[in-house]
Amino acid sequence: MDMGEGCGTAGRARRMGKAKRKSGISRREFLRQAAGGAMLAAGAAAAGRGGHAAEGGEAVTMERRTLGRTGLEVSAIGLGTEHLERTKRNMAEVVRLAVDAGVSYIDVLYEDPEGATDFWDGFAPAVRPYRDKLVLAAHWGPSYYGDVEKGRRCFGEVLKRLGGRAEVGMIAVIDTEEQWEDWGRKSVDALSRYREEGRIGHIGMSGHFVSTAVKAISTGLIGVLMFPINMLKHNDPEIGELYRACTERGVGLVGMKPYSGGTLFRVGGKPTGITPTQCLAYVLSQPVSATVPGVRNAKELQATLHYSRATKEEKDYRSAIADLPVYFEGVCTYCNHCLPCPQGIEIGTALLVLDFAQGGVTDELRQWYEGFKVKASACTECGTCMERCPFKVDVITKMQEVVKLFEGARG
Repeated sequence: MDMGEGCGTAGRARRMGKAKRKSGISRREFLRQAAGGAMLAAGAAAAGRGGHAAEGGEAVTMERRTLGRTGLEVSAIGLGTEHLERTKRNMAEVVRLAVDAGVSYIDVLYEDPEGATDFWDGFAPAVRPYRDKLVLAAHWGPSYYGDVEKGRRCFGEVLKRLGGRAEVGMIAVIDTEEQWEDWGRKSVDALSRYREEGRIGHIGMSGHFVSTAVKAISTGLIGVLMFPINMLKHNDPEIGELYRACTERGVGLVGMKPYSGGTLFRVGGKPTGITPTQCLAYVLSQPVSATVPGVRNAKELQATLHYSRATKEEKDYRSAIADLPVYFEGVCTYCNHCLPCPQGIEIGTALLVLDFAQGGVTDELRQWYEGFKVKASACTECGTCMERCPFKVDVITKMQEVVKLFEGARG
């Protein structure tokens, strides 16, 4: 696998920016492609240090947890499907291996059956023999759809391919309060009908920002939340707020991005020594019901499943946590320890856009930045963010770069 320079979200973003200049792809697709391949390549390499699942039929004891107030029992380690290599043979092999190891929770990536036949032609027959053993979270279309009828058409086709039902209907990628109040609530109304018909059991949501997730949780309308949980969130006061909200409301929390897009394995072309087992151990030490690492193939799934037979020493992540400031010195990990900004700037998001823009400022990135409530130019260089940053990122200089790239041509 390619383990060269630039592995991780930011490095891949630069390459993707060059490849996708003026492409017009959606923000979600841009982010998905930018994070995907790097995470998987880095994870597989790091797995060599974390161990592989034993061959020859060695038993794996899979921990099981309750998915919040849904009452569903799920495997602590689930399966993400976003990055699966899209061949029938590969999907069948991965699903079989997962089920044999006790995996029961599968997050089914949103894919329109009409346009993603390569996914559904492989995935649907792969899960069919095990359907009664599985808890499937099927994604309802993302917010950029804005069309409930299109959402119904696609979701109905997805359910058909999953045997007519899904345990969770997952509203995909609600990242702003405006998205929640508009598309989120419309989606809840639509999914409620499927629930009444017995075609889904519960309503969930995925997102990346604590304030939006907490607002959705507070309504009592969602029973499952999928959210990024990894070592880079350690001691983040915002994530503590999310944990409290989920616990108080009985919301089943599913941790996605346990490897933080591969950046936990490799920074600046150099391996960190952190293993998949340590990453999973950290996530599962938090108040989550499950975590859903994505894999491409059976080899990568074996590396993930090693967690279930790992020793206490292999699971000990304390040294990794202690060394994070060394590994990531000067590198923004979008952890949001720097917040709140006195001016209201979403610093992590601004620096994420900046990293993507290293490959070129696309129309998509400009539109994304234009949607910011508070622009980088509001920065007063007070330095509060830099005092809080555990990775010594020069935030002030980076804010200046954001302004130059996205606001420099104004009036």
